[in-house]
Amino acid sequence: MPTAPARRRLVFLVGAHKTASSHLQQSLLDAAPALTARGVAILPPKLIRADLTPVSALVRDGISPEIGQGAGAAFLSLHGGTAPTVVLMDENILGSTDRKMLMRKTRLYPWAHHRLGRIITLFPGHEIEIGLAIRSPATFMPSCWSESLHHGPYEPFRRFTKGVDPLALRWSALAQRLHEAAPHARIIAWRYEDYPQVFPQVTTRLLGPDAGAQVTPVDRIMRPGLSAEAAHWLGQQEAPDKDTVLAARKRFPKTETTPGLDPWTAADHAAMAASYADDTAALATCPHVELVTPPVVSDA
Repeated sequence: MPTAPARRRLVFLVGAHKTASSHLQQSLLDAAPALTARGVAILPPKLIRADLTPVSALVRDGISPEIGQGAGAAFLSLHGGTAPTVVLMDENILGSTDRKMLMRKTRLYPWAHHRLGRIITLFPGHEIEIGLAIRSPATFMPSCWSESLHHGPYEPFRRFTKGVDPLALRWSALAQRLHEAAPHARIIAWRYEDYPQVFPQVTTRLLGPDAGAQVTPVDRIMRPGLSAEAAHWLGQQEAPDKDTVLAARKRFPKTETTPGLDPWTAADHAAMAASYADDTAALATCPHVELVTPPVVSDA
């Protein structure tokens, strides 16, 4: 019988939220049998949240390091089998789409470095990589607002984003904090806007060439957000609740011809596009970050 390697490659696929993370997760899960045969174990969010997140909370509360590391070893043995590469998928490692966990004035995922650091401490001696997709605040903020209505009480978009400066939200700053929490980890990043073009490169980089070639993108949209029509209708309702939000989604579905909420002016879009471009350029220069970009198409 094969035995598990003493040192594995652990890839933490942490989202971010609303960056096609559910699409990538499902694509990997659909390919799981073929990936297992190639030494890659794919662990879905439900396993992370059931068996790993509670242990990381105990780390926060002062559990002995040896107990935490024993739990990490048991987790890998139980769910990773003998795979040399284990992919652990959960956006909630960073936080959630609850406003307090998502944004704080000028900071994305204000507690992400603490949350990641606690989980990393459970796996000493392993090679750690972090997969992180980023997205322009112009669409990230409305999409996260829409997602937040799945889980909490209704609040208007403007209240959800009150006090947050979208021009100051920097993915490069988040990557720096994650690096400080896991200084030996490599961060593999890509833009949501590039996702369809870089999908094969991302899977190859995360899994290796042979395993990456086994993954095909699922042919459906996962977790579509609110359409602009639905958002407008909700704003006209008196004290909307979760049932009202569900009714809005069904009554005014988001499609190619009925896009999501766009709360910004043309000037807002221009400013955020420039800020996002600058942020992406800064991310690409970070020595601990590998930014996956679309292949260059030759004119020849």
